[in-house]
Amino acid sequence: MRIHPEATRAALISMLVNCCKFLDLNKTMTEAEEFEMTLNELLKVFPCFTIEDWRLCTYNMIKESYGPYFGRLKLAQFVECFHKYEQQRQPIIEIIRENERKDAETAQAELMRYIQPEYATEKQPSVRDRVDAVDWFKGENRLTYTERQEMDNRQKQSK
Repeated sequence: MRIHPEATRAALISMLVNCCKFLDLNKTMTEAEEFEMTLNELLKVFPCFTIEDWRLCTYNMIKESYGPYFGRLKLAQFVECFHKYEQQRQPIIEIIRENERKDAETAQAELMRYIQPEYATEKQPSVRDRVDAVDWFKGENRLTYTERQEMDNRQKQSK
């Protein structure tokens, strides 16, 4: 409704008209004022529905997925079917929102590492960083047995 409101309203009204024509019930909407009133009410009650949601809902109404209409298709039946569609899509929307939330948290954590180094995991200095080769060959500052094992384990992990 934000980009092309006239074209969007025309598409939504055409969906309502097609639904009523296809079902061919005795007591249904026929006047333009009835369709306009139904459209306005549905837009008030379900403002977050996209055109795709409207299309799927009217398609399911045509298939009578939401139950029989008993020869009547007016505003009350449309509101009831749209409520059923909303309940049907709610678990899917919750899963999508949860995945988006997890992705956003992961992205934020990654950005914080690059923006502020104190949030990054600190790299522990390795044995190689602490031991100078010249001192080691002189006999000073030699590796202990545990330091040597640590160095070997790191070499195996890096391969």
